[in-house]
Amino acid sequence: MSSRRDFVKKTALAGAGLVMLPNMSFGTILGSSKQKLRLAFIGVGLRGCNHLNNALLRKDVEIVAICDVDPARIEVASKMIKDAGFAKPKIFDKSDQDYLNLLNMKEVDAVVISTPWLWHTKMAVDSMKAGKYTGLEVSAANTLEECWDLVNTHEQTGSHLMILENVNYRRDVLAVLNMVKQDVFGELVHFRCGYQHDLRGVKFNDGKTAYGKGVEFGDKGISESKWRTQHSLLRNGDVYPTHGLGPMAVMCDINRGNRLTSLTANATKGIGLHNYIVENGGKDHPNAKLKFKQGDV
Repeated sequence: MSSRRDFVKKTALAGAGLVMLPNMSFGTILGSSKQKLRLAFIGVGLRGCNHLNNALLRKDVEIVAICDVDPARIEVASKMIKDAGFAKPKIFDKSDQDYLNLLNMKEVDAVVISTPWLWHTKMAVDSMKAGKYTGLEVSAANTLEECWDLVNTHEQTGSHLMILENVNYRRDVLAVLNMVKQDVFGELVHFRCGYQHDLRGVKFNDGKTAYGKGVEFGDKGISESKWRTQHSLLRNGDVYPTHGLGPMAVMCDINRGNRLTSLTANATKGIGLHNYIVENGGKDHPNAKLKFKQGDV
C-alpha cells in the first residue's frame, strides 16, 4: 500500500497528465504518443464548460461523453463541441446516477468533474474505482471523512486523482514557487495566505442570468445560486480553503517532508448577504427573512 507521501507524488504526476495534457503522458496512459486522450465531462455548467473549452482548443483530445441533469447545459456543451469540429459525444442526462453509466464506458480514459460540491467526493470515488484518471473541482470534500475516502480509494485502486485547484497554476503563483525552489528567499519560516472574493453576485441572481442582479437562489435561481447559496445559509466555514492554502502548501513542502499538525478557523458575523438582499430586493422580500450562517470574512 502506498504511503501518504507516495499518494501526493502520484497525484501530482496524474495532475500533470490531466491538466497539462502533454503527449508524453498520453503515451504512458494509452501506449502510444499518437493516440488521443478520450475525455469525458461530468457536469457542464459554467465551470465545466470552461474546462470543456480548454479541451476543445487541443488537437490531441477526443470528447467522448458529457453528463449533466440540466438539458439546457447539455445543449450548450453539445453546441460547443459541434462548433469546434469535434465528433458528437455520448450524452448522459437521464438521472442523478447516470454518471455511473458514463464511468462504465471503456472508451473513457479520464473525466473532469465539475458538479455541485456535495457530489464531488462520491463521484470522484466512483471514478477512481472505475479506473479513470480523475480531475476534480474544488472543493474536493466537505468532511474529514470524505478527505480520507479520496485517499483510501486512491490507495486501494491505484487510480489517480487531481484536485483542480486553479490558483496553484496561475502564472504569478508558479513564478513565486519557482523562486522558492531556486532558493531565492533562503529558508522560509513563516507563510501567510488568504483569498478574498465578493460572491454576492454569484450567490444571488434574477433567475435568468448567472451573474445578473437579483436576490434569488435555490429553485428560483440559476447556475451556482441553485445550490451554492444553500451552503452559506446552513454552514459557517471556509468551504474551499485550497485557494489560499494550496499554493502555500506546495511552497513549504506539505506532505513532501513537512506536514500540517493542526488547523484553526475564524469567521466574522454574517450580515453581508442579508444586507445585500435588503438593498437589492427590499426588506419584505422572503429571502430577507433568512438568517445566513456563513460569516462575511
